[in-house]
Amino acid sequence: MEETQVKEWEPGTADDLVRDAEALGVEQVSARMITDWVEVGLLAAPEFHKSTQHGRDPSVFPAVQRRLFSELLQARKRSPLKRIPHHTMIPVVLFVWLTDDTVVPVSQARRALRTYAQTTGKVNRARRQENARRIVEQFAHPSATYQQRRTVQLLIEEGERTRKPDWEKLHAALTALCSPWRTAGVPLLERGIGRPDMPLTVTDSIVLKVAAQQLTARLRAEQVREEDLLEARRVHRIDWAQYEAARSQQHPAGTTPGFFAAPEGMEARAREQVHAYTSTLAGMLGIIAEVATRAQVGRVPF
Repeated sequence: MEETQVKEWEPGTADDLVRDAEALGVEQVSARMITDWVEVGLLAAPEFHKSTQHGRDPSVFPAVQRRLFSELLQARKRSPLKRIPHHTMIPVVLFVWLTDDTVVPVSQARRALRTYAQTTGKVNRARRQENARRIVEQFAHPSATYQQRRTVQLLIEEGERTRKPDWEKLHAALTALCSPWRTAGVPLLERGIGRPDMPLTVTDSIVLKVAAQQLTARLRAEQVREEDLLEARRVHRIDWAQYEAARSQQHPAGTTPGFFAAPEGMEARAREQVHAYTSTLAGMLGIIAEVATRAQVGRVPF
């Protein structure tokens, strides 16, 4: 947020935020709802304010938070859905934190990441099917059979439904889907996806998924220090700028179609960047290296 934009906003109490909502035509907004928003990380905790010697005034939200509250409400109003769960707006708050140092404090981001981790994978059947279809399309070799595709599709859908994927079965099924030319007595030549000079193998992909699962457990329990969150953000900003520059250029022949395609819509772009940040965080905390080491020594890492 630019300073010139913030100047039109003033700090406000919870009651002021309720009045802001009423002015926008948003119903059923209360001080209790604002407290809930603070708890899940949609808003920062208000600041204590003492103006007299004998008491304390109501806590006050900074001007930038008051504006953030208003913009989140307006985004919710634009949605075609009748009910917008809190967690669906969390990636937008995290996106603001990743791209701006002046609006969302790290304490709020930590709570937002906890909520993000708690709700990761909670999608409806249609979204599960679409997610699985996209993964199948990315990994499937042209020679892969319908049964191989269907097997992977169902394993991914079931894993997302239960939030307990059978990584061993999925690894075997994805390997067959990706490299279906296995011949008796001949070592498997595992095919990768992405750029031909930096292929992502099935094992690589599942290592990243397992690492993300372990990071999610830490974030849910708020076991990641604020200083680590900030350092990962610093590294992420560098990596993300390089990634954006790379995907804007022409990719080498043989790159998997759509692998670097930018998603459409603000929400999808926010989710993409938050996902990239959590991968950076998992790497910085050593989680990816630990899971990858188990895979390299032949133990089941999943």
